[in-house]
Amino acid sequence: MRSSVEKTTPSPVKVLRRTSTASSLEDGAFALVLPVLAEQSTGKYGVAAVFVAVTAPWALASLPIGYLADHMSRTRLLRISAVVRTGLAALLAALYLFGSPAPGIVAVVAFGLGSCAVASEIARQSLVPQLVSKPDQLVSANTEIAKVSQLYGGFVGPLVGGALLTWSQSGATIALAMFALITLIVTLGLPETPALRDEPMRVQTMVTVGLDGFRHIYRQRTLLTLAALSFTVSAIWYVWQTSFTAFALADNGLGASSLGYSVLLLAGTAGALVGNQLVQHVTRTFPLRTVLSMSLAVWVVWFVVPALTSSWYAILACLVLGGSGGLLWNTVSITARQLATEGHLLGRTTAAYRMVTRTGRVIGAAIAGLMMTHTSWQHIFAICAGAVAAVAVGILVLYRDRSMLEPEAR
Repeated sequence: MRSSVEKTTPSPVKVLRRTSTASSLEDGAFALVLPVLAEQSTGKYGVAAVFVAVTAPWALASLPIGYLADHMSRTRLLRISAVVRTGLAALLAALYLFGSPAPGIVAVVAFGLGSCAVASEIARQSLVPQLVSKPDQLVSANTEIAKVSQLYGGFVGPLVGGALLTWSQSGATIALAMFALITLIVTLGLPETPALRDEPMRVQTMVTVGLDGFRHIYRQRTLLTLAALSFTVSAIWYVWQTSFTAFALADNGLGASSLGYSVLLLAGTAGALVGNQLVQHVTRTFPLRTVLSMSLAVWVVWFVVPALTSSWYAILACLVLGGSGGLLWNTVSITARQLATEGHLLGRTTAAYRMVTRTGRVIGAAIAGLMMTHTSWQHIFAICAGAVAAVAVGILVLYRDRSMLEPEAR
């Protein structure tokens, strides 16, 4: 009887994967609905405001959240985040149900949801090494979680979000609140994990101890290099991503409906799912610097195609390529960070690393808002493609030593 129970009990990694599935579905739906709601109320500047609001918490909240992830149960942090997300989703639904909210309210709620997303991602990535028994299982576990995150966050979620926007705005936001509630219920089913530090949490030490993540990155050549590269790439990406979203929704752009925009997001996810099948083979075959340059070479095609044509078929094809390259970059950087960091420091290191790289997104979204007032979309896309190409060449030229970008074994 006991052996039968043990066989039917899912592994901790599978339970975390289920939580990631529910959370990613919610994130994917919100990722489509929030920019569309903002565009409907304030135009392309509302889109830029939402992208800034979603990404700003990485710069503003990462440090204290990383401290919490190393000083309390990471499972508990996931649960708290799910509770707050549900409350924010319910608030947004209530505002649309009882009238038209003020134009800036979507960006305000987006900031709150983005803060919760920061806590969830830091907690999940820090939790994975606690759930696997050997370091060589990290790539497999990260790839498996990335697969469901891409499938539901980039495919199912946006498709559902696009379908919801064919209803009324109030109906769409109510449905999103229900998704948040489902995520909360699934998250409550996670097994409890212990905190890795016995010392009590103190507000006065939050900043000083939280800085340990930055110190670790500075001492680790691999992490410092990856953080600098990811900051640059993230800034360029979000100039492109913010501009492309406005371009896709604008009447003088692609003129996509909410459902059509969801199809564009699905194309990127389809590429990520294809890339998911190749990532382990590629990372075993090539040195890290080559893998990163290969990823960015794909990004160049991804970024430049909308500068050359407004053909939906060509743009869908480039988004498929982009999804594959993006997954490859993300999986490599996450795994390198986990291998080069001790478990008790992983929360603060993840927070510090993400704070650096996601600050690039905030800057990129803000730059896009400025560029869209003076520069055509096609010129913005071409500039982004050229900038990413320069980074890819720089990796190959500046980092010729294979060990320079290889993660140190833990």
